[in-house]
Amino acid sequence: MFTSKFYGRGKTEQKVEKPKMSNSVEDRQKAAAEANKAWHEKIKHMEALEENKPRLSMAAFTEEMKRDADSQKSLIPIVAELLAKLVEANDKVATDREHITVFHAQKAPAVNVIDYAERIAKYSSCSYCCFVVGVIYMDRFIQRQRMLERDFRINSLNVHRLLLASVMVAAKFLDDFYYSNEFWAKIGGVPNVELNTLEIEFLFLTNFELHVARDVYDSYREELLAWNHGAPSRYGKEQFNSLLCEVRKPNPFFFNEQVSEGGKELAAAPQDDAMVIG
Repeated sequence: MFTSKFYGRGKTEQKVEKPKMSNSVEDRQKAAAEANKAWHEKIKHMEALEENKPRLSMAAFTEEMKRDADSQKSLIPIVAELLAKLVEANDKVATDREHITVFHAQKAPAVNVIDYAERIAKYSSCSYCCFVVGVIYMDRFIQRQRMLERDFRINSLNVHRLLLASVMVAAKFLDDFYYSNEFWAKIGGVPNVELNTLEIEFLFLTNFELHVARDVYDSYREELLAWNHGAPSRYGKEQFNSLLCEVRKPNPFFFNEQVSEGGKELAAAPQDDAMVIG
């Protein structure tokens, strides 16, 4: 938990009278020149401090970036496993037909979510961090649904489209290079027109809140790693209202009902050996 800090409590403050500004042009010009000189001196001081910092060589910088990318890559199967656990639990809950969305299929696609995530990572060439950001976006999506009093749960009927839309939106927001929707549709095995609809619906249901602060990203990454290693959560549910909380503490109603079907079926994959979902 974060606590507020108060500095200087109990100290008596002395009022300091501000010097009165002279009305003469010469005095005003002199004051402006002094302020300008002080500003330039401050800039020079900051530049000197920056120059004294140890700088990495290009080879060392490249190696550091590679290590960071490799560490992020390990998060993809963790995200996929998280979604698989949610699907396994939520498939035991009946889907409310009143809350069917464009993300729901008539029946669960043949490909499991772990293979589907690997396919997206392989062919989209998106940054690995897009999968963690995708989880953050899905959290925002679900929280928005619940604000609208919709009982939305990630299950085998909607997880593929939701993962596809969230990672694609993350890639467009974060990466300098990304593929067109037409190519993403081939990766995901859905028609291009449908993917456009999914993207628009996803953006509106996340209220276009795409920025993710670094501390938020780091907290999700740490929670994913902790969950994967069976370590306890570092955050309470009040501080970390995430999909991870649902996996750590299953709903007791998960095991009482069976899932029903509704919505649309996942489209057939394109006839391309490199792009077939199966």
